[in-house]
Amino acid sequence: MIQLRLPSGGLVGRAELPFSKSLSNRQLIVGAHTGAPFTIEGLSEGEDTYYLLRALAALGYIIQRDGIVWTFLPPSSYPSRVELYTGEGGTTLRFLLPLLARLPLQAYVHVGNSLRGRPILPLLQSLQRAGAHVRLAPNTYPLSIVGDPEWDPTSFYIDSSLSSQFLSALMLMAPGLKAGTVIYELAQKPATPAYSEMTRKLLQLYGWNWQQSENSWQLETSDEKQKLYAFRGERDWSAASFFFGWAALGAFRGTLPLSLESIQPEARLFSSLQWGYTITPASDEAFITPLGEPLHGKEIEVENYPDAVLVLSVIAAVAENPTRLRGIHTLPYKETDRLQALITELSKIGATLVVQGEDLIVYPTESLPKEPIVLESYGDHRTAMALSLLAARMPAVIIKQHECVSKSFPRYWVVLESLGAECRII
Repeated sequence: MIQLRLPSGGLVGRAELPFSKSLSNRQLIVGAHTGAPFTIEGLSEGEDTYYLLRALAALGYIIQRDGIVWTFLPPSSYPSRVELYTGEGGTTLRFLLPLLARLPLQAYVHVGNSLRGRPILPLLQSLQRAGAHVRLAPNTYPLSIVGDPEWDPTSFYIDSSLSSQFLSALMLMAPGLKAGTVIYELAQKPATPAYSEMTRKLLQLYGWNWQQSENSWQLETSDEKQKLYAFRGERDWSAASFFFGWAALGAFRGTLPLSLESIQPEARLFSSLQWGYTITPASDEAFITPLGEPLHGKEIEVENYPDAVLVLSVIAAVAENPTRLRGIHTLPYKETDRLQALITELSKIGATLVVQGEDLIVYPTESLPKEPIVLESYGDHRTAMALSLLAARMPAVIIKQHECVSKSFPRYWVVLESLGAECRII
């Protein structure tokens, strides 16, 4: 557990953000799909990316690092059999499977305990229908994939109603697919389309363009291969969301190393929302100023920003009047049931959260506790960081399983200390 206290003036300074886990994982996978050497300047140090790096190393990639520049050299030959472990990383697992299906090897993929309960079947069925040799164990895991370098699918059918990562995993295959390949979307309401759009924009930068029609995506590509692909990371807007939360609660003033031109979905949300704070852009940085005014409830569309719901809910829990967050249907399928986690933990400060269909209504607390309280993170990195924001309005908060932040923001508590917070392991 960690006990968090803030100085009287709040957090002040430059918050060093990690590189985006979402972009890093996409860059690693699309680089591997090219079959060519590639570099990434600025790679996430989160656990999900770590397990993906381990997987590439197990496949035979030579991985070199020089400062923030990583170089990946494909193997001259692949092992005939490999055992991989993805930890709790949903992106790691989902993005790896299509890659393994086209390599000359047999792979067994093991996962962490909580990942066992998260959706995967629609992607497996899509790959099987397209001719990939993917098999489930009696209890699903380990997954068995018999790769085939001659596998040459030209169409996929996917239901991405539970996760946009299913669609992204197929899109990221673009370097090895023929022009004209089609992905048919079976879901009437795909999950978080902003994240599959981020995937599309990333691929488009390197010559692979997925053109969307009403219910399908068709690949346009020049088929020109480069000798080396160079990717550039971005600082993580999902990680930055917690500092927008601190600012909204009047407890952070400073600089974030962010570009407002980022392709990450949360860039659009927090740069336009400015709920309790203002943003002053400067080159690839943003200066954040808290308004210090009473927070009034809002109605916010969050379907494209599921990771931001936790931050927004905490802000709403101490606002002056209720807030409605629209489009929260994917929250139960994350690292934990984030919806139930919010309802349970925010009730400890007197807030009431009510689910109405796909909306979450947050009725704020009338009186915050006067003493430090213990909050459960459920081993979920974003839940831990979101609940920590309550220290802005309380003497202190105690977060259980605080080390879970290593999944996406390993230095979160260290960064808070650098800005003036007191973080004490108890």
